[in-house]
Amino acid sequence: MEYGDEQQAAEALAAVRAHQERARRAARLPWWVYLGMFVLIAAVTAANDFVDLTGAKAISAVVLVLLVVVFAVTFGSGSAPLGKVRGVQPRQSFVPRVFGVVAVLGCLGGWLIFHYGNGFTQDVAASTGLRDYPGTVAGVLYGAAFTALFALSQLLLSRSQRQRTR
Repeated sequence: MEYGDEQQAAEALAAVRAHQERARRAARLPWWVYLGMFVLIAAVTAANDFVDLTGAKAISAVVLVLLVVVFAVTFGSGSAPLGKVRGVQPRQSFVPRVFGVVAVLGCLGGWLIFHYGNGFTQDVAASTGLRDYPGTVAGVLYGAAFTALFALSQLLLSRSQRQRTR
């Protein structure tokens, strides 16, 4: 009799783990969210090559527009936009280690951009033959960096949740 109970328990545990894995996959952001993030950052920064906006004006305009969109979607639907994109509403949890890693990398990236940003992007633009488009090169580099930082935070959060459930 005990063997039958153990077998049922093992099957139930396997079913729960399979369900958890399906839920984790469903909660992942689709690839086009990362692509959209990259394109939005690159396009806004590249606009400085074609429209006479200073960086501060462009950044403030984008932040304002994104805040209005997020507020409108959240207020109108009652749920966060990323939750709607995922199609599920994961429990929001604060993981200090993940926050620390992302904050340190973000601060390091900000410091590097502050000290080497313009000179570095102009050097890269010159070496790639895009000397007249330093904003476009900066947009591609910053878009890649911010998208990678966001993807890293999502990866670390999912691994942290996976370790917590085991």
